[in-house]
Amino acid sequence: MCTIEIHQVSVEPSDNEKKTNGAVFGKVQQDEVIETDSLLDNKGMVNPATSERTNSPTVRVNIPPPTVSDKSQPAKQSTKIRLRRRITIPFILNAVIAISVLALLVLLEYGFIPGNKLGYYCQDPQISHKYTGEVISPMVLGLGSLLVPLIALLVTEVLSKQSFKKINVREVWYYYRECATGCILVLLLTEFAKILVGEHRPHFLDVCAPDTATSCRANEYVDTYICTNPKYSKYFLIDSSKSFPSGHSSVSWFIGAFSAYVIQTRLSTMYTGRLLKPFLISVCLFWSILCSLTRITDRRHHWWDVLAGCVLGLLGALYTVKIVHKKIFGTEEITKVSASTTTLLDVKNKDATSVII
Repeated sequence: MCTIEIHQVSVEPSDNEKKTNGAVFGKVQQDEVIETDSLLDNKGMVNPATSERTNSPTVRVNIPPPTVSDKSQPAKQSTKIRLRRRITIPFILNAVIAISVLALLVLLEYGFIPGNKLGYYCQDPQISHKYTGEVISPMVLGLGSLLVPLIALLVTEVLSKQSFKKINVREVWYYYRECATGCILVLLLTEFAKILVGEHRPHFLDVCAPDTATSCRANEYVDTYICTNPKYSKYFLIDSSKSFPSGHSSVSWFIGAFSAYVIQTRLSTMYTGRLLKPFLISVCLFWSILCSLTRITDRRHHWWDVLAGCVLGLLGALYTVKIVHKKIFGTEEITKVSASTTTLLDVKNKDATSVII
């Protein structure tokens, strides 16, 4: 509680001053009366203090100090309002679907969901190859699937805008989000096909070491067996019967085709020349070819497994690219994407037509 004391002191002027400055003193007294009245209108408590001098009254005004909590409350309320706006029904549905799909992929990949268990022909040469490792491991495939489209998007954005500062982050994120969604869809379909078919890999007999492999006769079909190889984990033993289709092929061809589409549609040859665009597209497709053919040379897949994976990846890329192309270049509109980097638009004239470079 703070207190303001106002003392009014009267000064007796001389006769000359009364004559010459009478109007001025009258105005001052009127101002003092108005000021005193305004203080009396305050919501605080007004108590005149007693004094020995009758010509010096004191007016005391009690003003309560401001509280700090009143200022911080509007900020907290605005933060809560923003959070409520972000947490909407579509946001919750997307989060639930994303978590469910990721959990399903883990269950399928690590064999928690049992798949079809096929038998085998004793001493079958197609599944009797030695396991010698793999050139492109799943970790390398995953890292490449994350970096290849991101690098393609950043390179096309920088070369088109001719500056790092002009990169449209929201536009890059839109393309990358659509790519990730399509890739997860392709991977999910691939895993479902693996457990439904249950085809043995070319190194099945070497990795699994079935308990009936030594006692069966050549070309005899064995439908009941147990893997007994102690050198490999349970996950790898289950994985030896997931040959069709090739996951490396489906994922790599989806990433390669989508990245090639990004380079083809977003990179202008005005600032880069005619050779850079086909060179970058060739690099993306080379990544897909490398991931596919090494699965055959590593004896991890049969050739028809790789072919089926390529077709599945290309179909997924075609579907995703069609949606992205329709949203950007078709009649539909998206909330973010600004003018295309290959289009010159007169911002001042709204009726200006676009010119494709």
